[in-house]
This record gives sequence, structure tokens and C-alpha cells, in this order.
Amino acid sequence: MTLLHCTAKLLKELGSPPLQSPDTPTPQGLENWYANLIRIDRRKCLLFTNEKTLFSFLIPAVKKENLKNIVEEFLINLNLNLQAEEFPGEIINRVMQEYTEIGFAKTASKTVLGAMTQLMFEYEVLIAMKEGVENVRILEINKDINRSLMRGDRHLHPIEMLQELLTGQEVARPRKIL
Repeated sequence: MTLLHCTAKLLKELGSPPLQSPDTPTPQGLENWYANLIRIDRRKCLLFTNEKTLFSFLIPAVKKENLKNIVEEFLINLNLNLQAEEFPGEIINRVMQEYTEIGFAKTASKTVLGAMTQLMFEYEVLIAMKEGVENVRILEINKDINRSLMRGDRHLHPIEMLQELLTGQEVARPRKIL
């Protein structure tokens, strides 16, 4: 079962769904995601971040009905963002098949939560530059965010880590200049 690790704020908004153990075995592939309910431009937004790659996407201006169907919203928007990144249909289908069963859990990784804090700041800045949530093309903003350096240890961008994981091919990176 894949887990959606939710912040306490999001769990409260969801009405405290039944929680799975963070030790629940997960399938291979992208595995678990983290979700946070944030406010940007005085609007509720959902931020999803993949635990393995830090690939992220934002769903802006969510309403109560979006929150009631959070799993469906997650799956629809994951699919849209993978399409926007121009992954082949067979890879997108394989990814979507990983998520036939999704459970909820509390957050477990301070590293992912720290990355999400940085992402929240980046989203706020980019959305402010576009003059508000109502004026953004969110798929473009998500693409920009996933090209930010997130893992300093390997000098990778989330999109590169995602491409490596899904295609099995290492992404060519510029050589270090000494």
C-alpha cells in the first residue's frame, strides 16, 4: 500500500482519516508521497512531494470538496503533471497503477518536510510574481519548481531524479569545473 504522509494540519482538515503505520510495506517505484495544506494568496493549496525524488506539485485554491476527494485530486494532478513533463503514456500508466491502494499516515521524514518548507516559499514567490493564484498556469510553475536544485549531495533536480527512477537511465549532468 502506498502512503500519503499528511501534516497534522491536513489530517485535521481531512477529519482524521484512519492512519496506517509508517512501516507499512510499499510497492517499488515512486512509493510514498507527502502532503501539506498551505495558504498562498489567502487561498488553501495542497502541496504534494514525492518522498524519493522530491518531485512536487501544487494544487491551488482547493475547496472542501477537493479535500473530501484528496486521493482522487492527487491522482488526477499527478497524471497531469507527468503529462506536462512529457513522460510517455506507458510510463504514466505504470506509475498510476502503483496507486490503486492509498493509505494515510503521519509525516515521518524531517528531510522531506524541510524540502516542502523551501518549496512553499518558492511557490509563494513565483505566484506573487504572477500576481496571484488566479493568474498562474500551475503546470508551468510546477515544472519550474521541479528544476530547482533540491538534493545537494548529488546535485540533482527533482525532475532528474524522477526521470532516472522512471526510465532507469542516468540523466547526463554537466561535469564539475575545478
